[in-house]
Amino acid sequence: MIQIKKFDSKNNVFYLSPKDTSFSNLYISVRDKEQRYLNDKEVLKLPFCSKENPHYKEWQVRQKSTKRFINYLKQKQKKQSILDIGCGNGWFSHKIANVSYKNKVIGLDININELEQASRIFSNTNLNFAYGNIYKINKSLKEQFDIIVINAAIQYFADFKDLINQLKQFLKSDGEIHIIDSPFYSSKKVKEAKQRTKQYYTKLGYPKMASSYFHHEITCIENFKKLYTPKKNIFNIFFSKKDSPFPWLCYTKK
Repeated sequence: MIQIKKFDSKNNVFYLSPKDTSFSNLYISVRDKEQRYLNDKEVLKLPFCSKENPHYKEWQVRQKSTKRFINYLKQKQKKQSILDIGCGNGWFSHKIANVSYKNKVIGLDININELEQASRIFSNTNLNFAYGNIYKINKSLKEQFDIIVINAAIQYFADFKDLINQLKQFLKSDGEIHIIDSPFYSSKKVKEAKQRTKQYYTKLGYPKMASSYFHHEITCIENFKKLYTPKKNIFNIFFSKKDSPFPWLCYTKK
């Protein structure tokens, strides 16, 4: 497992690559406008939140996808080294670190504000938070992880194939990449999705954000196994509680 504490740190956040706030400053402003910044007490409760939270329904969905992934980790017989990419305020990293204290978890992001919040409120001995651009990270991450998970963050990476090829280098033999709660589109729907995104961020007052939000096609995930597929039958729509509309995807390195 990577010796995270050999890297420089500030406010208990370890820096794996040079600091660059060119994107994160815009992202922080958008998150704030969307009312997605939560105080420490609220973050500690995630994925559960008050009904007054404007994103309450979204968090109900994420409760289920989180539970599925935690149950999956519980079935692992040996200790796992886990990298959570796009960890934000760290709630998901914290949840998976709690599965077993034998596991070692690193939450990685480029949003320093939320990373410092995460490191302040989550004190698991098997959990650390780090700043890092995965394309500029030190080679010491090579073949260090059993599991890499991207939870609701795939849309912030421009080139899906490039991303996966980079992450493969960080995996041990038989290591896994998991993608959770992330949208993929048919080729016919990409143009429409891009237009919706542009309209949304323009209305929000941050049109530049649309150029940093990417729409990946379903063809990109042909080598991934689906561990969960959304149910779209009539019975599910009318009688089941809302669940994730996105597949849970897994790639295993051979």
